[in-house]
Amino acid sequence: MPGTGLQVFTVCFMTAATYCQLLSGGDTLIKAERLRKGDAVGLICPAGPVREELLTSGRAALETMGLEVRLGDHVKSKRGYLAGSDRDRAEDIDKMFRDASVKGIFCVRGGFGATRILELLDYRTIMQNPKVFVGYSDITALHLALGLRAGLVTFHGPMAAEMTESFPLYNRSCLEKAVFCAQPIGQVVNPEGQEPPVMAFPGVAQGPLRGGNLSLICSTIGTPYEIDTKGCILFLEEIGEPPYKIDRMLNHLRMAGKFRDAAALVFGRWKDCTDKKYPLHDMDSIIGEIAAREKKPCLSNLMIGHDTFNITIPINCRGLVDNGSLHITESGVL
Repeated sequence: MPGTGLQVFTVCFMTAATYCQLLSGGDTLIKAERLRKGDAVGLICPAGPVREELLTSGRAALETMGLEVRLGDHVKSKRGYLAGSDRDRAEDIDKMFRDASVKGIFCVRGGFGATRILELLDYRTIMQNPKVFVGYSDITALHLALGLRAGLVTFHGPMAAEMTESFPLYNRSCLEKAVFCAQPIGQVVNPEGQEPPVMAFPGVAQGPLRGGNLSLICSTIGTPYEIDTKGCILFLEEIGEPPYKIDRMLNHLRMAGKFRDAAALVFGRWKDCTDKKYPLHDMDSIIGEIAAREKKPCLSNLMIGHDTFNITIPINCRGLVDNGSLHITESGVL
């Protein structure tokens, strides 16, 4: 069967934990086996440093899920706003992927610096040793790179440092359903008591789920790690940026053809994305303008990203947008 070099390479090095599926674009999708109680998982800091007490609480939370937690060699390192040198942070990722006894990798926190290590990773090793890989925010850069260079399904989900006593049961339930169960998540529903998702533009569309933090996605445009939105359900979220900056970044994606190529648009949470100087020009109005212009299935206010509630999304797996609702129709694990 004819295929790209990526397809041939993956088939040649397929392990028992690897699942390959040819997508419409001809890429190879690689899934890891689902996590089970008793499995070993690694904690790494690919971007910013973490406080000791948050590392401790995150480790304890994962242990209550029945997992054996191992710390990356440099997970406690600090170098300004980075968790150690670029080489050390990249090596922690590679080492966790090389270790056959480690079944999953959880990023402790985001922050800044993940883009600095993309060129240092051993994608050949990663491709041969798929693991559950979880994180968001600055980790968006790693999701893009692992998908594009290794064909790996990864998970846009909560950081270990967030798993404190106040970690919502909703977040834990979403995470466990995504990484412990080899079944599609199904319809994504906001937690009880929260406003439901909003249909910004009607319609039905399906495709692979791709996206993450808006700033990180924009920063990869024009690089080898640029997001491919052809036929995908593009989901976006952000924190701490005023609407005029978000408007600029969204227009960057539009001019780069990313909205045009996408089958549907999903907007998550925009925590602290307000500007007292221009209260009428808020995120609702910006999303409304985009939906009216693009005229394709579009929904907003889904609990994805920086906020109290954070749904886990299997990146590169298929989903369905159906008139204001999102359904995840493919499992991210075997």
